[in-house]
Amino acid sequence: MIGKFTKNILITFGTRVFQLILGIGSSVIIARMLGPQGRGIYSLAILLPGLLAVFTNLGIGPASVFYIGKKKYSPKEVFGTNIIFAGLISIFTIIIGLIIVFFFSDKLFPGVPKECLFLALSVIPLHFFSSFSVNILLGLQKIKKYNFIQLIQNFIFLFLIVIFLLGLRFGVKAVITANILSAFVGCTVLFFQTKKETNGIVFSLNREILRDFFSYGSKVYLGNIFSFLHYKIDMFMVNIFLNPVAVGFYSIAVTLAEKIGLISESTGTILFPQVSSETNKERLNKFTPLVCRNTLFITMLCAIFLFLIGRWLIILLYSKEFSDSVLPFQILLIGSITISGWRILANDLYGRGKPLLNSYITGVSVIINIILNIIFIPKFGISGASWATAISYTIALIMITIVYSRISGNRITDILFVKKSDLKYYKNIRGLFKNKVKSQ
Repeated sequence: MIGKFTKNILITFGTRVFQLILGIGSSVIIARMLGPQGRGIYSLAILLPGLLAVFTNLGIGPASVFYIGKKKYSPKEVFGTNIIFAGLISIFTIIIGLIIVFFFSDKLFPGVPKECLFLALSVIPLHFFSSFSVNILLGLQKIKKYNFIQLIQNFIFLFLIVIFLLGLRFGVKAVITANILSAFVGCTVLFFQTKKETNGIVFSLNREILRDFFSYGSKVYLGNIFSFLHYKIDMFMVNIFLNPVAVGFYSIAVTLAEKIGLISESTGTILFPQVSSETNKERLNKFTPLVCRNTLFITMLCAIFLFLIGRWLIILLYSKEFSDSVLPFQILLIGSITISGWRILANDLYGRGKPLLNSYITGVSVIINIILNIIFIPKFGISGASWATAISYTIALIMITIVYSRISGNRITDILFVKKSDLKYYKNIRGLFKNKVKSQ
């Protein structure tokens, strides 16, 4: 179990590193070419479809992973069902988006041109198809193809950004268009890869699969909403209390701080289908704490390093114009550590079929986050938003650790703090690298 899991993590982690490089490249070009205000407008524009998608996705993606892992439905049946879901939900979501832009954009997105918001809505169908289909590959544990799809979209986006901004000197709308085109290319590749892995498509919406998907998905759905709000509500509130320029500074801090999450994202991504298909509870109860405490440990080491070089890194990548992003970035690193542990335990609960517990925990944390943002942003600006996020993330980790401890019977110290006995797993990872090099 550990050997396969470690190998899949290394594959996913390697992919995330390449995504990190591509993502930072895109972020640097966008920031330098558009400036703080343009960067802020772009961040807010793409926030709209992301926000709408979270509120209307119904938890279909995680339900696909769960039931494929349980082998209750054939992959081709799930694929066909997900395509139908993607089409129907996209229509409904776009209509809601148009209503928001026409009637409420001035209040909800002050300073953001309507044409940018309209254009951003075009990515919604692509988002749903990608989200629902890529989870089928994850459920089948086709990790290499899952990661390939993630990588190709980032590469195309960077390629288009170079052409549109560096080559043609276009503006914000060109960046949104690049986002849409890269998503289209990714969805095209994803369709053929998924169809190959599922051995075809069966279009059907029978009562049993609808009941199961909505039963599990509804529990995940609430958690997805809370998680998204936890990640993005601060940016939304910074714009309301301050302005798009402040969002531009803050978005850089968030973008860099989130990159450290590639460690827990890689691990959590592999853990979810692993837990869903695991039948030995005793082995599972020993495995997740091992993963959690070591993910926390590695993330903490990376965060300390980034804290020390934070000012130099931001000025080097984005110029002195974005020096106001330094302190918020350093504060957000605290939250990046704690959210990494939360992410591991949350994926364990998802795999155990207990997503509602995580929804409750995340909901409480979001409420705390919103309250703290309301208090801190007017007083401390974007640094206040960073503290609100760091504190609420830490509270989320504390709550989910207590819940997981009671479910699994593990001690909290075993879940959070690395042990000497864990060193042998690092030696195994080193051995995997050596064997890989020798084989080449």
